[in-house]
Amino acid sequence: MPQFVSRALTVLFLLAVAIYLVPDEQDTSAEEPIVRDTLLSRGGAAPVPKDLIIVEDISYRKGNRHFWALDLAMPKLRGEKPRPALLFVHGGGWSSGDKRLGIFKTAPIEYAQKGYVCISVNYRLTGEAAFPACMEDVKCAVRWLRAHAEKYNVDPHRIGGYGNSAGAHLVSLLALVGKDKDLEGDGPWQDQSSMLNAVCVSAVPTDFTSWPSGIENKPRLRKFLEQPDASLEEQAVKASPISYVHANAPPFLIFQGTRDRLVHVAQADQFVKALKATGAKDVTYHRYPGAGHGVFTQNRKETYPLMEEFFERTLMNAKSETVDKKANSNGE
Repeated sequence: MPQFVSRALTVLFLLAVAIYLVPDEQDTSAEEPIVRDTLLSRGGAAPVPKDLIIVEDISYRKGNRHFWALDLAMPKLRGEKPRPALLFVHGGGWSSGDKRLGIFKTAPIEYAQKGYVCISVNYRLTGEAAFPACMEDVKCAVRWLRAHAEKYNVDPHRIGGYGNSAGAHLVSLLALVGKDKDLEGDGPWQDQSSMLNAVCVSAVPTDFTSWPSGIENKPRLRKFLEQPDASLEEQAVKASPISYVHANAPPFLIFQGTRDRLVHVAQADQFVKALKATGAKDVTYHRYPGAGHGVFTQNRKETYPLMEEFFERTLMNAKSETVDKKANSNGE
């Protein structure tokens, strides 16, 4: 086949994919997303795996084009049945970070090759707004995914998430906080649930009311929590995942290092204890002596396979109606 014909066919294929994946007329997206045929990395450009479609910078609501955006990776083959989905939420102390850094760029691609539909999301940082803005944003992203479940062949009853540090905090809230807690925000897709059906977290902040030496002495936490219409103590309770534990919590997989200087190991210890005390039935905790804040990547030979096995059990091989029954018991 002549080279120019091959290139023309490639362009036509990418155009067809872009037309299919561009949000429809009822979408709130502000701009056309980018369909990638190459991936940029420190080593240069690499072709997108042939079995995947990768779309960057899909707006999940109108407005801020940087923070209210997500990247999507999915199998090119649609498949006969809806696929489970995974949400990846970056860390960075709620003040920095991006959906295309490190594992939050690579993991969605790896899991898409395993058969999942994956999104990696950005959200408002503390330079833009304090809590609960970041929480409202990731909730909106989950609602967007469920609203577009048919388009992207997603099973809305099998959606999981992974996050590290600040991302782990937000993912934990997504697993526990229903619409009755007034944290949905003013974003679209309000008819959809924003809760996750299974979560894996590492180095997770869970309780700001018992932070070592107190949050009032931590400038980053004060900036994250302070609101003019609420006390710091009220915000600390509202932002703490441990405030929302309940018996019908979805499956949790938790990794924590004992020498984490940013998130004390007691945060995970007490969170796991609280979950189990309420009657949560599927909580797995891996505590790594000597590991620091990067516990997940530091122990990747063990943590990566454990997370893969966890999502395979709770999402990939789970029956939709079984997961849906558990979700309904959470009040949604």
